Amino acid sequence: MGILDKLNEENDPEIVEEFLSQWDYIIDEIDLVIERLNNDYEDAVNELFRIFHSLKSATAFLKLNRVNIFAKLVEEVLENARKKDKATDELIDWLFIASSQLGKWYDEIMKNGELSVINPKILNIPKGY
Repeated sequence: MGILDKLNEENDPEIVEEFLSQWDYIIDEIDLVIERLNNDYEDAVNELFRIFHSLKSATAFLKLNRVNIFAKLVEEVLENARKKDKATDELIDWLFIASSQLGKWYDEIMKNGELSVINPKILNIPKGY
């Protein structure tokens, strides 16, 4: 049984469908928000925080533990980033890696496969965050 089958078996399929629709939207938008960090830091970092906070809540509800732990980590980094007045190149690069991880997991779910392990580069949290 693949991950999508498991999600639909353990949850209301309409909730799963809505979650995946929101995830698809996030994937389409997140890189654009990351790129805004250099020009509109406060708004962009707050928007990224909200995205990962929502993802954390939804994945906890759906028991997507791997994604939930990942979302918590990114949310913590973004919480620290909210206390800064600009993004470092290291933070931006790290967020693009995080975005790529989200896209990979989304594709795996949509193909009803299994979730791959997290990209180890995610564990290299940018200095100061």
